[in-house]
Amino acid sequence: NTSTQTYSSTNGFYKSTLINYTGGFGVQADATKDSGSPQHSLDNYGYQDLILLKFDTAVNLTQLQLGWTQTDSDITVLAYTGSTTGVNVGDTILGKTAANLRSANGWSLVNSYADVGTNALNLGTNVSSSWWIVTAYNTQLGGSTTKTDGTTLGLTRGLGTNTANGYDFVKLYSVTGNKSGGTSNGNVPEPASLALASVAILGMIGVRRRKTR
Repeated sequence: NTSTQTYSSTNGFYKSTLINYTGGFGVQADATKDSGSPQHSLDNYGYQDLILLKFDTAVNLTQLQLGWTQTDSDITVLAYTGSTTGVNVGDTILGKTAANLRSANGWSLVNSYADVGTNALNLGTNVSSSWWIVTAYNTQLGGSTTKTDGTTLGLTRGLGTNTANGYDFVKLYSVTGNKSGGTSNGNVPEPASLALASVAILGMIGVRRRKTR
C-alpha cells in the first residue's frame, strides 16, 4: 500500500487455499497474514484473490450470490473463451498478473459489478464456458464499476483512516446457470452444486496474487 492507499502488484498469481466459511467461500494466502476478518474472504486488500470454477461442460452462468460482504462488494467476472486443445486452463492463470491475464491468454471479461451486496446478481451474459473466474474488482482486468473507489493502478482505493475502507471483501455463496445447448432450467450440470458445498466436486481453486513490498 502506498501513502495514497492505492495498490498495484506486479507479481503473478499462484495457487492458494479455498475455504468454505460461514457465508461462503473465501481465499486464504497463509494462516498468519490472511486468516482474520475481513481478509479471510475473496478480496483485493494487499492480495488480489480469484476463485476459479470448473464445470464438466460449458455453462452459461446467469446468476451469482454473495453470502457475506464487508466495506465494499464490487466484483469482476471472467470466462475462458480460448482454445482448450492441449491446454490446461488452470495453468493459464498461474504466473500471470491482473494486467496481462487476458492478453492472448484466452480469458475474456464478462463484466464488473458494483455494490453487489448479498442479493442475487443477474450476470446478464450469453457467454458459455466450462471455466469461470470470480474476483474482487480490479480495473486491470477490465470494466468499470462506475463508482468512485476504483483506480487506474488496478485495485480499489482505501478510504478514511481505516486502510481497509474502500476495498472489496466478499464470500462467494452460490452460482446459477444453464448447461450450454440444454434446457434453460436454471441448473448447472452435475457434478457442480449450486450451494458450492464441495471443493473437490466443483474442482474450484483459490488463486491469489503475491503481495508486493
